[in-house]
This record gives sequence, C-alpha cells and structure tokens, in this order.
Amino acid sequence: MPEYSYGIWHNWEFSVQLPFAFSSDSAKGEGYRAELQYIAKHDGQSGVYWGINMEVARVARIHEPEFWNLEVIPIVGWRAGRWHLVANPGFERPVSGGDRTGTATPVEKIAYRAWSKNDFGLEYYRDNADSHSLYFAWDGKLGKSDINVGIGRGTGSASDRWVFKAIYEFAF
Repeated sequence: MPEYSYGIWHNWEFSVQLPFAFSSDSAKGEGYRAELQYIAKHDGQSGVYWGINMEVARVARIHEPEFWNLEVIPIVGWRAGRWHLVANPGFERPVSGGDRTGTATPVEKIAYRAWSKNDFGLEYYRDNADSHSLYFAWDGKLGKSDINVGIGRGTGSASDRWVFKAIYEFAF
C-alpha cells in the first residue's frame, strides 16, 4: 500500500493511502484513504506519548461492494529503556452501503530494541470479529528512512492464513 505523507504543521501529518490486494484470480486497487494524524509533543526516547489518527476512506475490496468508511484511532504509547509498547484502540464505521455497523479495530504492539536502531516485537491487528492477525516484526532504519517488515498469521475465520508485510518510508 503506497502511502504519501506530509507534515502540515507542528506534530500534524496528512497522508493519502492507495491500498492494493491480490487474490488467486485477480489484483486490484482497493480504493483510497485520506488520513490526518496528530502526535502530541513528547520525549522520543522514554515516557508516555499520545495522539489521534482520523481517516476517511473509499473502500473497494475484491469481490465486495464499495462503501465510504470513517475511522478514529486513539494512539497511546510508552517507551522505557529498550521496551516500546503501543495501543491503538481504533473504531471504524461505514457511512454508506448496506451495513453501517461500527467495529472496534484495535492494534497493539510490544517491541524490544535489540541493538542500535533495530527493534523486534509482536504486533496484533483486529480488522473485525472474524479477522485477527499476529505478526513477528522488525523495525529498523536505513539512513533517515524507517523500515517495518513482518510475517503474520491470521487467527480468525476471515483472516489470511499467512501474511508478509513490508513498509518502507522514504524520508526526504
């Protein structure tokens, strides 16, 4: 999923995401998302931090009807020594289409800094009641750019069995 982000003001970022999906019989763009994120000023090395992420999306998943969706994701994190914990108790709600039921979409992460700028940890994602994924992930740096790579396993009936994810942030 390409994501284009821009810092618009102190601690504020705007981004556009273009998700893609691949199945055994097709590949297609899954709509687009616009996101506004705020992270309060904090010590980047230790202590508690917080923020909020708000998103509006045109969702067009493979073999499903298109709809508009709103998502609000509170951000709470804590760093202590080599440990980093994050909880994002998100909530999303379709605002068009037939099903307008709201869904909790929490994300949690626990990571340990093994050396330099290399963190290893577990990430948990819940997309809906039937879709959960747990990843073993690596966060690192290449120059000024951030990298996140993970291998995950779905645990719900609507989850993908195995997922490989990679995020590379081009910093300039």
